[in-house]
Amino acid sequence: MKESIFKRLFKIIIITAVGAVVATIFFCSFTVKQYFLSVNMNEIKQEINTLAIKFVENGASLNGIVESDLMKSAIIQCYDKSRNEISSEYNHESFTDETINEALDPYIGTVLKGNSVKGVTKLYGVGDDVVLVGEPIKQDGKIIGAMFFIKTAYQLTSSLKGFYIVLGVSMILSLISIIIPLYIFIKRMIKPLDNMTSATIDMAKGKFSTRIEQYKEDEIGELTSAFNYLASKLQENDEQAKLLEQTRRDYIANISHELKTPVASIRAIGETLNDDIFLERIDRKKYYSMILRESMRLELLIEDMLELSRLQSGNVALEKSFVSIEEIIHQVVDEFEVRADDLDINFNASNNLKDIPMLVTNKNRIIQVLVILLDNAFKFTEAEGNVNIEVEEEEEFVRVSVCDNGHGIDKSDMPFIFDRFYKVDKAHSSIGTGIGLSIAYEIMKHLDENIYVKSEIGKGSKFIFTIKKACVLKHSI
Repeated sequence: MKESIFKRLFKIIIITAVGAVVATIFFCSFTVKQYFLSVNMNEIKQEINTLAIKFVENGASLNGIVESDLMKSAIIQCYDKSRNEISSEYNHESFTDETINEALDPYIGTVLKGNSVKGVTKLYGVGDDVVLVGEPIKQDGKIIGAMFFIKTAYQLTSSLKGFYIVLGVSMILSLISIIIPLYIFIKRMIKPLDNMTSATIDMAKGKFSTRIEQYKEDEIGELTSAFNYLASKLQENDEQAKLLEQTRRDYIANISHELKTPVASIRAIGETLNDDIFLERIDRKKYYSMILRESMRLELLIEDMLELSRLQSGNVALEKSFVSIEEIIHQVVDEFEVRADDLDINFNASNNLKDIPMLVTNKNRIIQVLVILLDNAFKFTEAEGNVNIEVEEEEEFVRVSVCDNGHGIDKSDMPFIFDRFYKVDKAHSSIGTGIGLSIAYEIMKHLDENIYVKSEIGKGSKFIFTIKKACVLKHSI
């Protein structure tokens, strides 16, 4: 079983904290001990100097002149240089004079030469560290002997036990006071990561709506925010993928339907002709015309599909030039006037075209868009209805509208009106491939223009697109 990051992190902090506390205790103990010994050695040195003076005044005898408790609990060894005699005092139970003399032998010569000895060291024959202080004994400015103070360091530092206990307890309490808040803090800090793990598992199961609560604006907070952003993007992609899959299915269903009708008609007519039921020439010509019409319908569908595919692939480059909107509108009007007369539809165009300046666009593609929109308007407009082309001049562009007072478009259909094969007529009974508006949308997108629709059931529809003026292009350059 893998160890959690919380346990590992908490373990590292505990080990580090305990190590720091132990190091602090040892450092403080050693430092205080050395400081305590240093202070005591300075005090001992002063008392030794005082004792040396009394020693001379007392006729080279230690009897009765040792008064302080510090001196009484130590070994004091004196050497008379002139008489080569040794006198000692106190605490010889554990050591003989011979042992002490051997231990001090390396230092006697140094002190008799007038030098002081002070420090914590080991002496020959003495197991523990001892505090050793040696001072020359002087009389009338001359060195007449040496006096040594010997005491185990343990005896001097034993009084520090209370300090060590207080220090240890304080460090332990400090450690506890650090560990508890750290435990709570780390637990709270790790919680978003645990939530993120659970959320990741949910997302792996397809639950992209999962989100994590963001606690603070720190690195983990930024990670949480990034995770939520990723989740939202995945949710969007999932929704788009589902929509794309549905669109793909609709596309296959629609194209199958569009292809099925002409193919079925051609097959039925072909079977009829193959059976040689109709022998008269006029009947054969009628069926040949039907085959030709269905073939042309099939060809138109395939051409529209290829055109849309080229536009959507992004490989089509639409060159722009200076064009006259008046010329474009007149060309389209001439083409549709005959059709309007046949369908008994009132067809009109704006008459303010002469005052509109030159535009920058692709002339043939704009004509193609107008043909698609007009074809769509005529298709859904009844006899005696109206179809109009309106041109409005704005500051930076011209707005062209194709209006009709036909059936109108339901609000539920508006978001999908430019999707390929989408038909407001759900039964697919209307004439057309259902690709025209998609082609118009792609053309305007490639021209960096806008196209949109406004419609209301029973009042008709209004398809609008924009074309930039030539002056805008000059200013941008």
